[in-house]
Amino acid sequence: MMDFRKSTVKGVASTGGSDGCVNFMDPDNAGLGPCLKKSGIDSVYAKHCGIVSMADFIVISAEAIVARMSTGFDAKDPFKAGSMAQKFRD
Repeated sequence: MMDFRKSTVKGVASTGGSDGCVNFMDPDNAGLGPCLKKSGIDSVYAKHCGIVSMADFIVISAEAIVARMSTGFDAKDPFKAGSMAQKFRD
């Protein structure tokens, strides 16, 4: 579910950021739809659906969870230098 965009555009390497893509019909994603529904993420996503795709929202959510669960997480400064949240944000 987490994908990093890396491509070449007009001969220039272009990288960066999340490039989420979820195909619920792909066998690799079997069961993902019901799992997401059970998690309640669809109700959270509904507040942001006009701004970001569901696939990218899943990636953003995953990054937020990874950042929050990392050993160096600091609630007082979640984006401090070297933190996972800072790396994802930048």
